[in-house]
Amino acid sequence: MSSNAPRAGARARWLPRGRTVRAAGVAGGSALLVATMAVGYGMHRASQARSMLEQARARLDAPFVEAPTLDRLQASTARSLLERAAALGVDDEEVRGLSHYASALEDLQRGDLVLAEGELAVALTHLGPTAQLHVLAAALSRARRLDDEARLELRRALEMSPDAPRARLIAADLALDHEDGAEAQAQLEWLAAHEPESGVVWNRLGLARELLGDRPGAEAAFVRAGELDRLGHDPWLNLGRLLRDTGRTDASLAAFDTAVRRAPADPDAHLGRGLARAAVEDVAGAQADFERAAELAPNDAEPLLALGDLMRDHGQVERAVESYRRALDREDADAASWLKLGNALGLLERWAPAEAAFRQATARAPGLAPARNGLGASLMHLGRGAEARIELEQAAELDGRDPNPLMNLALLCEREGDVEAARSAWERVLLRAPGSAIAAAHLDRP
Repeated sequence: MSSNAPRAGARARWLPRGRTVRAAGVAGGSALLVATMAVGYGMHRASQARSMLEQARARLDAPFVEAPTLDRLQASTARSLLERAAALGVDDEEVRGLSHYASALEDLQRGDLVLAEGELAVALTHLGPTAQLHVLAAALSRARRLDDEARLELRRALEMSPDAPRARLIAADLALDHEDGAEAQAQLEWLAAHEPESGVVWNRLGLARELLGDRPGAEAAFVRAGELDRLGHDPWLNLGRLLRDTGRTDASLAAFDTAVRRAPADPDAHLGRGLARAAVEDVAGAQADFERAAELAPNDAEPLLALGDLMRDHGQVERAVESYRRALDREDADAASWLKLGNALGLLERWAPAEAAFRQATARAPGLAPARNGLGASLMHLGRGAEARIELEQAAELDGRDPNPLMNLALLCEREGDVEAARSAWERVLLRAPGSAIAAAHLDRP
């Protein structure tokens, strides 16, 4: 065999070696592929995280026209996006700070001010002072009725961002809280010029103009707010109330109808429509609205008081008494509610329970002249003249224009045979009500 011929043993050794070379080449390619895939996956995760961070920022700093107030910001969605971004590896100071800011907004939206303040404090440690955080701090201070602190936070926010619209809106709300129409209008006119498509701004501008006595301007603002906000009902409530106050009952009823259609579960919408229906003598419709409002607001006495007034004005005094008592079961701190009950009981000549009701009223508001007058009249009918005189004189002193306490005093004196005192009281009645035919008739008697 030639020495150049391959030996079986040599060939046998070569073939496995060749395979070993080819296998090593495949392994090297696989390692490169895995590394490439790892880099690609890491880049994908980073891209996802950045996208989530941008989406979160967009929700926390949404356009004013979409979320004019902090309660409309999508805080929970933003916080979820930030948590997912952190899980994907983007966990820097900004993400942490924004996450705590979003949590503070959620707490504020739930009404948990203590938790919100804690989250805000942590957000500050990560982000430092920003206009957004100052606005949130102002909202929290206003919610706690710390108005001076709120104004300070708003000044800081506007120093950092002079065009911050939410800061200006809270400033306007603070002014409205204090019935400072001029300050509220100044802030809202600026907002209306810079955010003209915001129904929230126009609705508040209507309130500011109304405070300043500009009813036509207020009406125009409420109408504009209703046009801009196709879903909200607040402008229609305000418009309905304004129209009712200016005697335009049919237009008022139409506005409240719109409010009820847009917010059928809002008790104020039903209460407003009930009052408008009562003004146009739709007793059945008004009664239905008052009862629906009372059902929707089980702790609110106002719908039942309105129902009582409706029943009283249409001669159903027993039902009025029942409605007033139901209202007082819900809220018994209001002297005017006890006064209404006392007057209705007086119409039924139930003087003992009337006395009790008037005493409840005077206990809550000692200076309420009509309650003193009612108490005096009740005591007079119960035969307790000396006590009645004291209450009637006090009522006459508390309200120097009302002739009714003096008329009751004159009748009491006549009943007791005190002619001179009666004549003096009737003369005092004429000083307050010069055209009183009753007083003149009594004075003409021999």
